[in-house]
Amino acid sequence: MNSKERIAYLRGLLDFLPREEKETKIYYAIAEALESLALELEEHTKLLELQREDYDSLAEEMDELHEAVYNLEESVGLGDSDDEDYSGDDVDELGGLTESYISMTCPSCAYSFYYKYEEGKENDRLVCPSCGEEFNRSL
Repeated sequence: MNSKERIAYLRGLLDFLPREEKETKIYYAIAEALESLALELEEHTKLLELQREDYDSLAEEMDELHEAVYNLEESVGLGDSDDEDYSGDDVDELGGLTESYISMTCPSCAYSFYYKYEEGKENDRLVCPSCGEEFNRSL
């Protein structure tokens, strides 16, 4: 039985047993319910610790990826001294201008995506590809 079932059993004992039988059985049922709760709490604590370890591992990997992307951007000349997203025009190897893209994060669902920058359209609204929410480009 899980904790919820043990507590329901305890409730049944309280409701239906005669007074003289209740006391002994109730104490045993309370002890079993508390033991079950303690075991479940221990299981949840172990799961939480595993999730914390996974989170720490993912955070370290994200830091490494961020650093690798930063180094790559620096090596190809996309790095900014302000450490912000690159939003200017880039020149390709043949000397022509390539399209510029700007990184945006949806204020509703926090989804990050890139959109093609077009001058004169700064006041247009963007649509998040994840949730479909519209928002201003100037965010």
